[in-house]
Amino acid sequence: MQPSPEQQKAIEQQKAQCIFCQIIDEKIPSKKVYEDKLLIGILDINPASKGHVLLMPKEHYPIMPLIPPETFKHLIDKTKEVDGCIKEALLCKETTIFIANGAAAGQQSSHFMLHIIPRDGGDGLEMLDVGGEKAPEGEIKEVAAKIGPHLNAVLARNLPALGLKAPSGTPQKVTKEQLLQVIESNPKLKEIILNNPEQFKQLVPKHPQLSQLFQDFDLDDILKQVIQKSKLKKPGKLSLDEALK
Repeated sequence: MQPSPEQQKAIEQQKAQCIFCQIIDEKIPSKKVYEDKLLIGILDINPASKGHVLLMPKEHYPIMPLIPPETFKHLIDKTKEVDGCIKEALLCKETTIFIANGAAAGQQSSHFMLHIIPRDGGDGLEMLDVGGEKAPEGEIKEVAAKIGPHLNAVLARNLPALGLKAPSGTPQKVTKEQLLQVIESNPKLKEIILNNPEQFKQLVPKHPQLSQLFQDFDLDDILKQVIQKSKLKKPGKLSLDEALK
């Protein structure tokens, strides 16, 4: 995912205020446990348990989709190594490794990071107790049908950048039917298409997410089909940024 010029400007402004960027630049002291040219690992000053490590890219990326594939692969590879070192140093057999990607997921810092938390039996930590009621079989099938094709398409595009080969049978692009389904399942995106189709056409090439989503399709044809399927014709004031939230 490539940020738009406006988004990049916002990221730079965010970076100037980022505490972790200041730690990386050694303007703020920290207890560093790992470092290479791309990553840094430091001890959390408010640890969930003794030895809680924050492993992060040195470059400022607010969320995971903005991290280049090569950097993210390096992060995951080094997570395994750092995790092993923590277990040896602290004589613990288990760790909790997690990512909070976005505010709704519990991300508290504007600098993307991965948490490695040493665990012991009976330590009382329950931060990842996310179990819920069993979902109906129909709901599971519906969600799988929506997510699966898009994940496969993204994998097909990004695996080569990591030096890997896409699995046999992985679709190389999203079909028209899948794209229409994405629009139908996103009421905000659908609303801005219905209310401001011409404005939407002008915005697509300028917005990385939309540009990638529509790159293999005739945009006029897609918009025509969406409009024909809907009876909503009242003008609206929904912005593109609101539609993509």
